[in-house]
Amino acid sequence: MTYLILARDGTSRIVLKRDSEDAAAKKARELKEMGWFEVEVREDLGLSTNPAVQGIGGQSLQ
Repeated sequence: MTYLILARDGTSRIVLKRDSEDAAAKKARELKEMGWFEVEVREDLGLSTNPAVQGIGGQSLQ
């Protein structure tokens, strides 16, 4: 299963993919430590061609 990591830094928004939930959670923690905010991990359900809106629900690490 694929997981998406979404985050903002004030001027940018990124979407990263990881193949495991553990890897996604680790990257989300790293982004948070680097000052990114609105960090979320979402399961990639492939519902949209726009990666910023893929997945439903998610785990916020704010």
